[in-house]
Amino acid sequence: MEAMAVLEKQQQFDFQNNGIEVMNFETLQRTYKENDIYGKPVQGIYHYQVLQRMMGICEKYNLDYEVEEIFAAQNRNKTQPGVSILPQVEQTHGEKAVEAHILRRIFATIRIKDWETDELTTTLVVAYHQDGIQAAIGPCVKVCHNQCILSPERSICNYGKNKVTTEGVFETVDGWLANFEVNMNEDIARIQRLKRRIVSLEEVYMYIGLLTALRVSHDSSDRNLSSSVETYPLNQSQISIFTEEVLKLVREKGQVTAWDLYNVATEIYKPGRTDFPALIPQNGAMAELLLSRLPSEVEIQDAVLVG
Repeated sequence: MEAMAVLEKQQQFDFQNNGIEVMNFETLQRTYKENDIYGKPVQGIYHYQVLQRMMGICEKYNLDYEVEEIFAAQNRNKTQPGVSILPQVEQTHGEKAVEAHILRRIFATIRIKDWETDELTTTLVVAYHQDGIQAAIGPCVKVCHNQCILSPERSICNYGKNKVTTEGVFETVDGWLANFEVNMNEDIARIQRLKRRIVSLEEVYMYIGLLTALRVSHDSSDRNLSSSVETYPLNQSQISIFTEEVLKLVREKGQVTAWDLYNVATEIYKPGRTDFPALIPQNGAMAELLLSRLPSEVEIQDAVLVG
């Protein structure tokens, strides 16, 4: 409650010292609204309006939700930085005033509490940045706040190879929430598959090598290689962190599961540790990598019948 009270009274941002700022929805609404030369929102819609639409869909299906966290971050784009400060507005509202900031790089989480368990809740995540708008949904591990995106069908964006329109993003989210319980149960089943799969130390080494190969291929100057990998689960520095944490976990537990490996990765996929535009696609790519190497439920049932 104390932290929320501070957010509600938030008058200033300090990106220079903090790098990333956390705020509530009301504070986001107070930031400067950037328009194009025609007086319309640069992205066709303001960041807070995107969240309003998402909240409206939650309300449409009578879901118990709350906007948990809204993050804003700077980036090194000189022509269109993640954060800009307008001195002329500071003259009116004060130095570093919330109202003087243009925020172009936002990541928000909306917690949906329906059917949550002691271990898991569900989170609808939204990224709004210079490239466009992304959304995804999946279970969230309560104790460590690790977000899961367990299927390609659980994420959508309005730019890139498989882009849809901005309205298409909202329509997709509407579909997720219209079938909320069914989708949630499907994702829980995927988690159970990950938990059942014991990963040997040799396989751990195999995964580390595979992650490195995917990263090298993606970043290669050879088009034959780079075109074969659309999104890598981890970049090189993340692979180093992942490797160290997994090896420590193996030493501590003696035996790890595919779920353990995914949790090590999702600990990395958080604002402040991974660039906002990469949070959703990298998370989904890691889940897809791990799940693709597990037997399907049909294969498991067939094996049981044969046995």
